[in-house]
Amino acid sequence: AVVSTQSTGIHEINAQDNLLNSGQNIFSTYFLNIDGNATNFDSVAAELSSIKHKFSVIGLAETNTDPVNGALYQLNGYSSCYQERYYCNIRKQPKPKGTGVCLYVKNSLNFSIINDISLCTSYIETMFINISSFNDSYVVGVVYRPPNGCLDQFNEAYESILGNLNGKKAYILGDFNINLLKNPSTAEDRFQELIFNSGFVPTISLPTHQMPGCDRTCIDNIHTNVVDGPILSGVIVNKISHHHPVFTGIELFSTSIEPPISNKVTIHYEYSHTNLDKLCEEIENDIDTFLYSCNSFKQFLELFQEKIDNCCKLQTPKTTKRTTITNP
Repeated sequence: AVVSTQSTGIHEINAQDNLLNSGQNIFSTYFLNIDGNATNFDSVAAELSSIKHKFSVIGLAETNTDPVNGALYQLNGYSSCYQERYYCNIRKQPKPKGTGVCLYVKNSLNFSIINDISLCTSYIETMFINISSFNDSYVVGVVYRPPNGCLDQFNEAYESILGNLNGKKAYILGDFNINLLKNPSTAEDRFQELIFNSGFVPTISLPTHQMPGCDRTCIDNIHTNVVDGPILSGVIVNKISHHHPVFTGIELFSTSIEPPISNKVTIHYEYSHTNLDKLCEEIENDIDTFLYSCNSFKQFLELFQEKIDNCCKLQTPKTTKRTTITNP
């Protein structure tokens, strides 16, 4: 599949899906608002089978499917875990449409459900798992915010979830129904603040959704606090529902034991607006190299790291007395 990719939300490049098939140890995630398993699951399965890379974790929202019926929707090589559909107290029955989230996890990965932050309410639906197959554990969650749900209540719940993930490496896949491409309201601005204040970043900054006759929006995203290395992230061009699938990929460090390093060197970076503008300009000027000379994910990472070092690397670390308390 042809994809439009962006690296750490800085610049869009076009590349073939072999960037994720370099033979490296890649941890990857994929998310789509499927708009109903009954209508679109077969198309999603076919699309995923056409992509050479097999994602580590796949998240779906608006499945309209409960755990019992979730067993009817299988992806070869994956295990699934479905959240309950939202139960409407007024109608005294589960919501028939616009509800349901699930995760598909590669069979080679060991995982367990985190019940404390797996929720199903009128304003937020989530499913979270802990993956323990690597040197470091990873938490992966899928989130859906119903567009008519109370945003203030959602923010409160999401802030609690992010606080629960403090100190854990995490990826949160979701349709947040908050458009990052327009000026935010007070509640939307609060949503963006709590993401960054919790040490997370959104990896997608391209349009992910468009209804007929409407402007394109960026409401689907993958938030992560795993920012110690370059992230390949992007929006897949092929659209199955009104939403584009989004994905991330990061190279895992080798699990082999290396000899101790006597002199540890810490590298410091400054991601100021000036430096980021310079980084965007450098990538744009060298876009042909990204497009046509990177034959593997490793080469892409090396070139991207070189650009970051050129624009953002500090010779000596900066210090500050500012905190989120003194400078919120």
